[in-house]
Amino acid sequence: MNLAQDVLKHVGGPLRDVEQGIRHALSDASKEAQELTRHLTESGGKRVRPILALLAGRLFTSQLSPVVPVGVASELIHMATLVHDDVIDRASTRRGRKSVNFLWGNHVSVLAGDALLARALVILVDGTNPAIVRIMSDMIYRTCEGEIAQHATLRRAEQSEADYYNRIEKKTALFFAACCQAGGLAVGASAKESDALWHYGRNLGMAFQVVDDLLDVDAQEQVVGKPVGHDFQSGVLTLPILYLLRDEKYSGRVTNLIGKGDAITAADVQLLLSWVRENGAIDYTFNSAKSFACDAQEALCDLPAGPTRDLLHALAESVLTREF
Repeated sequence: MNLAQDVLKHVGGPLRDVEQGIRHALSDASKEAQELTRHLTESGGKRVRPILALLAGRLFTSQLSPVVPVGVASELIHMATLVHDDVIDRASTRRGRKSVNFLWGNHVSVLAGDALLARALVILVDGTNPAIVRIMSDMIYRTCEGEIAQHATLRRAEQSEADYYNRIEKKTALFFAACCQAGGLAVGASAKESDALWHYGRNLGMAFQVVDDLLDVDAQEQVVGKPVGHDFQSGVLTLPILYLLRDEKYSGRVTNLIGKGDAITAADVQLLLSWVRENGAIDYTFNSAKSFACDAQEALCDLPAGPTRDLLHALAESVLTREF
């Protein structure tokens, strides 16, 4: 049995309930808002965040109806961040389809993202408890902080690895942590178990984002769904690039490329990628992701043993190969 089949075996029914909840989230909205939401829903996605919430709850019970609102809200929040990201990045496509901002314009897209965030919070208020509402609300705030930090560090060659890790923790990892923690709390996880779920999700999210940044410099465009080297061309300096900047052989040349700003060409990007592949940045970045994945697996020791914990352990491993 493969990983996807194993996930469906554990949480397939509740995941279908989440999917239905996503599709009906804005059923009382205007026709245009409903069309926009349908476009987002039909654009696919692995539903990683709802799956994490459901699996966290599945550690304790098979009755996962209390976790479904967490799953629905988490995916709506994720959709909202994607819409806002595409506006900021002026992206014309998302997952191989036209982006919302391309089809409806920036004005409508920003409002749609806001509407999704607001509806997610209403679902959490109506369907969960104050502790979960606070966890998810604080996560949204931290995510915005991470986006602001990323903007502040665009093309800033002097930033440190600590800056990078702080940024991706806020942009990605704390979302994973919140979903895991909220999923457990929804079905009565203890404080110790809730803490373990947070650490599992946080480290899983860190590994997930580091691998994503690695793929941007070491994958094919059809794998990542965007041009390889897109982050660098956009001014976002990820771990492989920061590692390259510490190498005296390359630091001056990389700094010069960064200084070109919007004038960076596709040929410049290809040159940079060749340097990344020469100097050991690929292995260094992968080992960083592997360390976070191992920390996620270690956090599972404080959670109930059984098939679900084994699956969560496997998911941490699978992040490294992007099966998950």
